[in-house]
Amino acid sequence: MPFNRDVKWLLAAFLFGLLALPPLVYFTGITVFGPYVNGGLGAFVSDFFADMARLRWFSWALVLGPLAIVTVWRTVSKIR
Repeated sequence: MPFNRDVKWLLAAFLFGLLALPPLVYFTGITVFGPYVNGGLGAFVSDFFADMARLRWFSWALVLGPLAIVTVWRTVSKIR
């Protein structure tokens, strides 16, 4: 059963990076830097997914960051 539990954690981390982080980055950006030049949240998310399709490293780093954190966390917790 631990494998199934690990897969659920990894899927949750991937979905968080894919669906929750872009709006959080958008709202942080407009708070710190001001309005997004290309439009609102929809334009930002659209540009984000377009950059993912173009294989831009920064978009994939945002998506895969939580996945990497969970992977390290689950690996370290199994070593102990």
